[in-house]
Formats: sequence, C-alpha cells, structure tokens
Amino acid sequence: MPWPLIEHLLQSIDCRDRVGRRDHAMLHLMAHYGLRTGELTYLTIDSINWRARTLTVWQSKTRSTLVLPLHDTTLSILRNYLELARPQTDLRWLFLRGAAPLAQMTKYAASYVFRTRARRSGLPLAAYSAYSLRHAFAHRLFQRGVGMKAIGDLMGHRSLVSTSVYLRLQSELLREVALQVPSPTMGGVA
Repeated sequence: MPWPLIEHLLQSIDCRDRVGRRDHAMLHLMAHYGLRTGELTYLTIDSINWRARTLTVWQSKTRSTLVLPLHDTTLSILRNYLELARPQTDLRWLFLRGAAPLAQMTKYAASYVFRTRARRSGLPLAAYSAYSLRHAFAHRLFQRGVGMKAIGDLMGHRSLVSTSVYLRLQSELLREVALQVPSPTMGGVA
C-alpha cells in the first residue's frame, strides 16, 4: 500500500467525534508502528509510558513484549483520544468498542475499522486490508535505508526470513545492493 494513500486515509478521518478520534488513533498506530490488529486490541492505558515516551506492546504471536519509542505527534494523538474521545470507564483496554456495552475491541473489529474508513475515504483501497498498514510500515522503513535487522526488531520478528516476507524483496532491488562476486581474473579462486 503506497504511503501517500495511507496519509490520505488518515487525513480523511473526521476527528470531531469520539469514534473518529478512536479510529484515527488506531490506524495511526498500525501505520506508523506496524502493529497487528491483535496487538492493537491488547493495548491498555498502562501500555503508554508518558514519561519515557514509549508504548509497550504484547505480541501474542511471538509471546514477547516490544517497547516502542513514541513520536511527539503520536503522543498528541493518544492524549487527544484519551482526553476527548475515550469513554470514562474503569476498563483498562486502550481501545473500546464503539457501541454498548463497553468492552475490549476485538481484532476483527479493528479490521472492520480499517475497511469502513477505507470505504468512506473514497480512496482506491478496496484491494487492501488492515494488515497492509503493517506491510507499508516495513516498506517505508526499508526505503528510508533502515536495515532489515532493525525493521525486524521493530516488528517483533525473530528471524530475517519473516521480515523479508513483509518486504517482498524484489530480485532487481537485491541485484542493486549485492556485492560483486570476484571472477577468476580478479584474484578469485578458480
């Protein structure tokens, strides 16, 4: 999913109402931090460390915890959501269902948020899913020169094979960065 489409999608969300603020915060985290829908729905209010400016993410797929640094813009979006949009409740889940009864949002509901917002945006996003935001996150980092190991660490991958699947590395791109193979005339072993 091209990054300009993601930017337009996020800009298309009307953040004047509670659900819009929630949906914007959710999609922002998925796009800018590569969170899976399930990871997003496991976040609690306590996942945000305001002093350290970090987000602690439980990754059920790898049964591990990932601590991500938060950008000022993200902190502002989350603060806005918590102060102006999140219902007042004792529930600790960061993102709650939009309809009564209040409860933890499911990963299916998070996927539905993406589909709904994509459709409402009028953008050509029918071929994409919420998971496309995770792929776009990885591609964006790779295009900015971030190494595969660092991308894998940010995504919580245990192997570079997992990261390369997300990047769908193309042979032509790899040829451009491959080291030259010495020929027998260049001092190589015959």
